[in-house]
Amino acid sequence: MPRLRRFVLGVMLTCLGGTAATAERPVLRAGTEMPLQSGKRPSSALTQLVLKNLDADDVQMLDECISENGLKRGDYGALLRAVRFEGSSHTLWFVRPALEPYCSALYGAHLFRYFIIRERKVAGSLKYQLVFANGGDFINIYAHKSHELNDIEPGGCITTKCWSARMAYDGRRYRPVRCSETSWSGGKEIIRPRPCTGMISPYQPSGLDPTP
Repeated sequence: MPRLRRFVLGVMLTCLGGTAATAERPVLRAGTEMPLQSGKRPSSALTQLVLKNLDADDVQMLDECISENGLKRGDYGALLRAVRFEGSSHTLWFVRPALEPYCSALYGAHLFRYFIIRERKVAGSLKYQLVFANGGDFINIYAHKSHELNDIEPGGCITTKCWSARMAYDGRRYRPVRCSETSWSGGKEIIRPRPCTGMISPYQPSGLDPTP
């Protein structure tokens, strides 16, 4: 692994410790090169919702990955992993690209794309809604819920620092409630609060628009 990549990965893993200044621990930590320990193949409904939110070029790249890996045509679910979070009336799904088989369509330079989807039963049928989509180096998901959906903390890094934003669901969308910047000086970690507004990208400089 190149030296620069090792450094960025080390920075990212430190940030994945998640809100290091607090005692709260995330129930899920996901990073670009970190496999989901409890991840499984997403259902057809989840997979189709992810595909619906990709552009044609991304889907074409997924088709190429399916062919290159000898998978059944249209087997997009094999390229994704999902984790379920149960709620009293809602279920939250976290969906990310698989590391094996790996497909670059949903990855970038120390960057992976992910989708947070709400599942709920309406008139006896399961309905799915994308509530957050982003790309970055890492994301933490917490047990604490706002309007029945888990709080999240997406983040992104460059070689010298990381940014993260604790976000809570307000009933309509996820909004940042606390943002921070982590840097290092003399071998010491320095965490500074910073405004959540006016940031070029609080999550990942080369990532996606943080709002769906």
